[in-house]
Amino acid sequence: MSLVENLGCFTSDQVRAALKQTGGAADRAADWLFSHMDDLDGAIAALESSSSSNAADQAVSNSNQVLEDGDGKYVLTGMISHIGRNTNSGHYVCHLKKDGKWVIF
Repeated sequence: MSLVENLGCFTSDQVRAALKQTGGAADRAADWLFSHMDDLDGAIAALESSSSSNAADQAVSNSNQVLEDGDGKYVLTGMISHIGRNTNSGHYVCHLKKDGKWVIF
């Protein structure tokens, strides 16, 4: 979570909401955050209002879910992000983990 926060684009609450929406998948959470940049606070408010009404339904469906693809132990080694106000300005950068430290290209 700190990598996305360190970009300076998102607050920790926004990152938590995106991770919750995407089931904890960091790559999908980053994609969700960048795709809702125009009205991120509105998208999070909509998630919170819908999640309170659907919480009971989700608890029942999650308890019946069987996972067959293992524990899901992955290590993030890189990602691409966009730095700028919108897709018409700014640039894309690559974040890679090299020798245990994150570097930006």
